[in-house]
Amino acid sequence: MPRSSDEMPGWDERAAIELQGVVKEFGSERVLDGVDLVVPAGAITVLLGPSGAGKTVTIKHIVGLLEPDEGAIRVKGKDFGGISEQELYEVRRGMSVVLQGALPFSCGLFHSLSVYENVAYGLRERTRWSGEHIDRVTRDALRMVGLHEQAHRMPADLSGGEAKRTALARALALESGIVIIDDLDAGLDDVRLALLCQVIRDAREDTDATVLVTTHDMKVAHDLADYVAVIHEGRTVASGEADAVLGSEEPFVRQFVTGSPSGPLQLRDA
Repeated sequence: MPRSSDEMPGWDERAAIELQGVVKEFGSERVLDGVDLVVPAGAITVLLGPSGAGKTVTIKHIVGLLEPDEGAIRVKGKDFGGISEQELYEVRRGMSVVLQGALPFSCGLFHSLSVYENVAYGLRERTRWSGEHIDRVTRDALRMVGLHEQAHRMPADLSGGEAKRTALARALALESGIVIIDDLDAGLDDVRLALLCQVIRDAREDTDATVLVTTHDMKVAHDLADYVAVIHEGRTVASGEADAVLGSEEPFVRQFVTGSPSGPLQLRDA
């Protein structure tokens, strides 16, 4: 069972999101094996790790889609160990989340709504803005991600990268206190990825949001991160300020950062 907060070490007061000792098993497979993660408020944190390291499962715990078998989670001061369904709903309303997924449901898009309507939907649900204001914010968000001319298209007609950009537009339009983007680099070419990194940086500066991004891409980490955490085989192997972690001599981190074939990560682990 998850531990209550009085059984855990003290919470980090810098953190908008914090995980302590989170364990998750699916059958006989232990996917998370004691993950510790601090996501400081008002900064961009990048969660790095190879495929299968547990990044997406970690994100699903943060948004309350999964409960840990052990450990504790706190988001915006709310300890998930004793939270009610209504309290969890309110925490989620303060988040914008871009998830992975197979087309046509990629990134959590509504497959029956157009690109425009996918972005506008959250604004209609979460705000009391006028229709005119929602229209302006929706079109501005789509323009930021380069999809303003694709507003009429349906998710089933989008490429993976276009679906990711639509979901990102929806997330940024909401101006939430917490923005979570899982697998940012998936489906995006290098140029569009660099441009979206700039969009994310600008949006964080404009709104002072807390941003958590998962990626395999080291250029994304260097371009975006104020803080970095690295997980491997369901465990946190390094975390802290970006320069310190990306310059670490810890063997796995050094191999992953440099892309070297020599080190603890081998094909059998990928």
